[in-house]
Amino acid sequence: MENQEEQVTQEEQSTDRTFITLVAVLGGLLVLGIGAFVAWALLIAPNMRANIESQNESTFATNTAIAVAAAATQTAAVTPTPTNTPTPTDTPVPTNTPTPPPATDTPTPAPTATLALGTPEAGGQGGSVSKAMPDTGVGVLGGAALAGGLGLLLVLVRRLRKTA
Repeated sequence: MENQEEQVTQEEQSTDRTFITLVAVLGGLLVLGIGAFVAWALLIAPNMRANIESQNESTFATNTAIAVAAAATQTAAVTPTPTNTPTPTDTPVPTNTPTPPPATDTPTPAPTATLALGTPEAGGQGGSVSKAMPDTGVGVLGGAALAGGLGLLLVLVRRLRKTA
């Protein structure tokens, strides 16, 4: 009886020790992450801001120099000189002569699924586009394989939990 109690307390202590170790490691990682953020905020970020400010100032100076050069090279406003425009001529009105449409043999298209983009009843502009339905997705065989794999994973995990 005493052996069983000793074994149970030893198992509990080893489990507790592992948990405490993991909590300490995660806590240490959290402290390191916070320290890295503080170091970045105090040391690196101000230098980044200063570099961006100096780059903005140099860009502003360059743009100002370009604007001054452009203003210096502008030419005086020139008054437009009138040009000689020819007088319009009288054009005859076209006549309406009907032409027969060309005779063509158009093949009958194969039936396809229609994807309606907008119908007038639904407030759309009307019209539709005929496209063949795409063959996408997992399919029946793929779905069955996925279901079988998940079932096998479930059984495997339950057996591992019972043995551990």
